[in-house]
Amino acid sequence: MARESNDLWGSLAGGETMATEEDYEHGYKREVRQDLEQYVAFKVSGECYGLSISQISEISKVFDTTPVPRTSDFVIGIGNVRGSVIPIIDLALRLRLRPRPLSRDARILIVRHEDELYGLRVDEVLYVVTIAPEELEEAPGAIAGARGEYIKALTRLDDDILIVLELSTVLVARDFVRAELRPRAFTSTKGGRV
Repeated sequence: MARESNDLWGSLAGGETMATEEDYEHGYKREVRQDLEQYVAFKVSGECYGLSISQISEISKVFDTTPVPRTSDFVIGIGNVRGSVIPIIDLALRLRLRPRPLSRDARILIVRHEDELYGLRVDEVLYVVTIAPEELEEAPGAIAGARGEYIKALTRLDDDILIVLELSTVLVARDFVRAELRPRAFTSTKGGRV
């Protein structure tokens, strides 16, 4: 009977050798990878995106915002999150995608970038996934166009491709002001830019 349970345990363990209590008593330590990182996967305009969980402070339901004049189209407005006023952006518009109608699944990801909080409105938060560094691939050179600058890496998840975003380019502060209202560089008396 003990033999059958050992065989059953072996088949459940996928054939890999399992440590026993005796192994642990003699100093066996299970090796745990320290380089794995967790990502929050979410949908924007039908595409699957992700951010490192370390960049996300909170996930909130959509809340009221106040529009801010003279800002770019992707800036929804400003919102109050626990006493802090933060900019809220529509991630679909920021990524130059066609936004979908707001649904009950829509969420705002409160992210921290350079010690500032920002809100990113997404269509739906899917799940948290653990990814090893070797599973992340650089974006192919052909994607270097309009949205390529926002892509940090790609990875495959079952039938989907998860696009890991680069927050440093998604949240460039100068882009929050309409292009025609951005201050121009000063011109020197010799006609060159300073």
